[in-house]
Amino acid sequence: MSSLSRTQAGLATALLLLGSTAAAQGALDCQTFQERVPASGLMANPKAVATVPLDKQRLGYVRVGGGCEVSRFGFESLHAAVMVQNAPDGEFGWRCKGADPAFVSNPAWAKASVTYCKATDAGGAPLPLQCTTLTKKTGLLRNPTVEVTLTPNLVTDGYVVVSGGCDTSHFGNGSVHAENVVVSRPTPGGQGWYCQAADPPNHAQDASVEASLVACRVPPTTVTPKPSLQCTLTQGTPGSGAYPKSIAKGPGRALGGGCELSYAGNGSIHAEFMVQQGPQPADGSWACLAADPPLISNPGTAKASVVSCNITTAVVPPPVTAPTTRKNPVIVVGGTLADEFLYLLLEARLRADGYQVEFFKLPGNGLIDIREGALALKYRVADVLLKTGAEKVNLIGHSQGGITARTYVHDHGHKLVEHLISLGTPHKGTHVDPLLAVLLVGCVGQPTDSPICHQLRAGPFLEEINQRAPDDAIAYTNLNNLKQFDVFTDGLTNGRMDNCDRTNAKGQALKCNVVVQEQCPLIFVEHIGLASHGAVYSGIRQALLHEPIALNCLEL
Repeated sequence: MSSLSRTQAGLATALLLLGSTAAAQGALDCQTFQERVPASGLMANPKAVATVPLDKQRLGYVRVGGGCEVSRFGFESLHAAVMVQNAPDGEFGWRCKGADPAFVSNPAWAKASVTYCKATDAGGAPLPLQCTTLTKKTGLLRNPTVEVTLTPNLVTDGYVVVSGGCDTSHFGNGSVHAENVVVSRPTPGGQGWYCQAADPPNHAQDASVEASLVACRVPPTTVTPKPSLQCTLTQGTPGSGAYPKSIAKGPGRALGGGCELSYAGNGSIHAEFMVQQGPQPADGSWACLAADPPLISNPGTAKASVVSCNITTAVVPPPVTAPTTRKNPVIVVGGTLADEFLYLLLEARLRADGYQVEFFKLPGNGLIDIREGALALKYRVADVLLKTGAEKVNLIGHSQGGITARTYVHDHGHKLVEHLISLGTPHKGTHVDPLLAVLLVGCVGQPTDSPICHQLRAGPFLEEINQRAPDDAIAYTNLNNLKQFDVFTDGLTNGRMDNCDRTNAKGQALKCNVVVQEQCPLIFVEHIGLASHGAVYSGIRQALLHEPIALNCLEL
């Protein structure tokens, strides 16, 4: 059976499933052109751009997608190059760029592919095909992620996502080393494109990533029944090994596709290098190939996906993205001198409620400058987002952990935090007894004291981090004791936060400051116990669900 016959048979089946009885169909004529730039010189960062040939542009062909392939060990290169760009280039092109691995001079080549199509109706008459490109870029983050989605107006106008790509920062373009694209794929529901980038092996760095999507439609015409562009997302069989490979093939011609690799914390010790992510002109499939980082044996996985499209006149319902029930992960930020064992019960309760949980121990046991701890928390947040694929995290900070979380938000931004919950945190400065301060952290009231001795007292530092950005949309919840139960904070005075009340999507008022004994007068829980008491956790659970806090005083 020919490729066209297989396409027609697959489309006919799809139309029957949609309940159509006599719908005619049109056709897509798609071709792929490739441009390769050979390896040359040391410190090579090869870039190739494939463009729709002019004679094809004059015939009405439009760019719909493309792909990228870079050299790898054993294939005209000493090491695998790092794929840093695989994205649209202007209106008719597709660009592909490779870069040297960190500290490895590696002459390499790059090959870009561009796929272009024109459409006809059931009678063979030309149909216009319109495409548009949307992009979205992150700021500098560690292991950045970004997702770009169709606007509601484009969905209403009949546009569907046919392809997409990623563009990461690289040496000379916002980072010290080249970031590695580890995920470039369409989003579930087919209305967006998602990108993740990862650090080179053992080289932590801040970087950016930009996601692009190409969406196309058949504009309204006088043809009856009206034709439209219908696309299918097909997943390939995952591959594994030192050079994992995955091929995806859909019911129609591949217009675009994606690739998802394993990376540190998600199935491999280091991020795999993406060396091929593109169409296979011979059979219309999509290939995803990865390679080990230089000199590091790193078995990993690869999974391809492909977007294949056809012209149909069947009545096709608009794509519906299933509502997500996935919860954003939780990072528990411990207090001064606190190890994870103090929070195991809290973590177990969170996991039982369906949250992925990570513990963050304060650097230097919390005895160093709080801003250093906030910077380390910034990197942990980026790692958790990369590992989970989430867009935001929830932070639960106990004691000084709450101040560190607040400092992270103040110094590094609030865009990646959904909810910040503090337990026994002295937001306006601790009133701890001077003798206890000496015994715990060596604060003797001298200018030579550790920075935290000054930062945890009322003063300029806490006044600064208590100032929040006007567009800070974080949901804040602050749980504290009365002073007779806590040697560090009082929920009515130094433990209070200002201007932190919110309103949820249901219009309910969310009171930020909650004093345990005001709701549960018979509960006697001390400072450390706030992290393990059941009644307190009942408030944490409600807070994470954006519900008003009504403590269950009987929960142990």
